[in-house]
Amino acid sequence: MNAFFGIDIGGTTINIGIVSEKKQLINECVIETQPEKGPEQAIHRISLSVGQMIAATDKNIDFKGIGVGLPGLLDIENGAIIEASNLPGWQNFPIAQTLNLKTNIPVFIENDANLAALGEYWMGPGNNAANLFMITLGSGIGGALLVNGKIFKLHPSAGEFGHMIIEKSGATCTCGRKGCLETYVSKHGLISLAKEKIPFFTHSALNKYQITDISPQLIAHLAQQGDELANVIYHEAGDALGIAISNVINLTGVSLVIIGGGIANAWELLYQPLMHSLEKNVFKALFENVHVVKAALGEKAGFIGAARLAADAVSI
Repeated sequence: MNAFFGIDIGGTTINIGIVSEKKQLINECVIETQPEKGPEQAIHRISLSVGQMIAATDKNIDFKGIGVGLPGLLDIENGAIIEASNLPGWQNFPIAQTLNLKTNIPVFIENDANLAALGEYWMGPGNNAANLFMITLGSGIGGALLVNGKIFKLHPSAGEFGHMIIEKSGATCTCGRKGCLETYVSKHGLISLAKEKIPFFTHSALNKYQITDISPQLIAHLAQQGDELANVIYHEAGDALGIAISNVINLTGVSLVIIGGGIANAWELLYQPLMHSLEKNVFKALFENVHVVKAALGEKAGFIGAARLAADAVSI
């Protein structure tokens, strides 16, 4: 039986999994990234984990490829990172070539948000849909469009969904521009909304906390308890997310939208304002076919998608 390694490299942890061609999750492990020690040291530790996992696997399994998900802008042809804010010093390092030399297995890289979408397409609610758009809501916001199971983009830097401008006179984003989606529904955006509105909601429980202690999880918890300000924040976030997704649907006609990431755990707070926004802003003929669902694979989506990337690459 053929199997593939999927590796999801984040700023804090590296998730590694083995997935068979029959969609069986055979084994998985998590190691620390320790990005400050540089890419060579990280690739060395990844190769050690890969070797240990191979040794613990049935000898009848044939490992055909390794897929690697990475944040930021990538040089996919040369298997390297061009720019990634949470992996400083990793620029232009030949990740694919180095890991290939250490494992003697073909290595392929892709943006991590794209691979999360590919994972949900293959083994999650995407269920091999003809087309889908996936959003990941966390410290930042990622977006990926799949058409017939293939990642769609016309340039390596495409897919910066979080920096779609939805309010030209809106708040300043961490990227320096104004009114990006991330100013509403990322971790930073939700906290900024709280900071902006707290003076106008003197009875809100959020007034009891220092701004440094406020998190999306706290806001969601208070919203679920009926706090007015907390509910206003998530309503605005859901509405803003709906406007951005509406633009994508109107432009592409995509019919399945999958939403993942830590902030999506407040699904019951985001869903109604999101759907109301879609109904208002999507062309009726398109809206009738739109389905919005929560991602199902959690942190496994990245390495499952990476394994699928390798499977597709070696079958070409």
